[in-house]
Amino acid sequence: MALNGQFVLDSDGHGGEPHGWRKRIPEQFKSQMLEYIAEMKAKFTGLPGGGMQTNEFTKRDISWPEDPFEFDVPTRPGVREPAARLEDMDEEGIDVAVLYPPGAGEEFALDDEKFAVAICQTLNDARAEYASHDSSRIKMMIKLPMMNGQAAAEELQRCVETHPDIFVGLVTATHIQDRELIDPEYDPIWAMAEKLDIAVCTHGGGQAPRQTPILVDRYKTRLEMHAITHPVGAMQAVSHFTVGGILARHPKLRVGFMEAAVGWLPFWLERLDEHWEHMPEQAPAIDKAPSEYFKHRCFLTTEPEEAMVPYVCDSVGNDIVCYASDYLHWDCAFPNSVKDLMERDDIRDDLIPNLFCNNAARLYNIEVPAKS
Repeated sequence: MALNGQFVLDSDGHGGEPHGWRKRIPEQFKSQMLEYIAEMKAKFTGLPGGGMQTNEFTKRDISWPEDPFEFDVPTRPGVREPAARLEDMDEEGIDVAVLYPPGAGEEFALDDEKFAVAICQTLNDARAEYASHDSSRIKMMIKLPMMNGQAAAEELQRCVETHPDIFVGLVTATHIQDRELIDPEYDPIWAMAEKLDIAVCTHGGGQAPRQTPILVDRYKTRLEMHAITHPVGAMQAVSHFTVGGILARHPKLRVGFMEAAVGWLPFWLERLDEHWEHMPEQAPAIDKAPSEYFKHRCFLTTEPEEAMVPYVCDSVGNDIVCYASDYLHWDCAFPNSVKDLMERDDIRDDLIPNLFCNNAARLYNIEVPAKS
């Protein structure tokens, strides 16, 4: 356990893909895999450390690997090796970690539905293998081929039924190519998630090829693209799930909006509510304020440096924000993410259990041990 005996559930970590997982794709898709990897290498430039932490804790070479099937820069062993990951979790003080897959457009890879299905299946199976090292501590999110809603729902069902002790939710981009999340194409996915009682989470903003980002075409630097796409993409997704009626149609759905910070939430819910009050006829899918759909069923993640956490907890509710390590992204606080957040002077003691455990446990339906 972490500081003060607090059970810690990391709501958003990364890694969990074994070395060489992309080579496991069926033979008929290997040429497309090489094309896809080359496209990713050309697209994902300008991120510090190639997207992974590089500092005194993680000293490494950041050049692309020579193997054409590899897209991952060398990094800490825990990103690819589960035993090493457990050691890193122990160092940070994390009891259970929920790991998110890569965000490199696998769900619509090369605009090819069959390839997208194959790469998502290969990825999900490889990650399940990683988590099986200790499924009591390592949980996984499912990457779906979102180009086809029915195929995505089937992959969701396959993963959960095959590995019920490992997969705790699905992850989607905040928009898919030219489709928004309110598109009827995705109704089978939300229905299946509700049936299986697992979390639905959006993640990040819009930097992968063929994802239609908001405003990103106006920016040239990774600094600007990364800064704007994550929160603005989440704001768009919140409006689709609330105003767009996804939560109204699926009253048992639990939704997370991950890695987008938290400070924008009070402003956005207030603004959505105000506009709904003046123009309810333009939101026929809902019969109460957007914020009422959000509260008690939706969640955000915070990393340790976010100053707005106490304000969001006080103004919206203390059952919304979840601690996230963001392990091992370039801007994460490893190995001090738990310590830095728990020791902040402005985080009241009464917020600690929800921030570090209870909220994420409700989102992912993870049972945590009772205090003795």
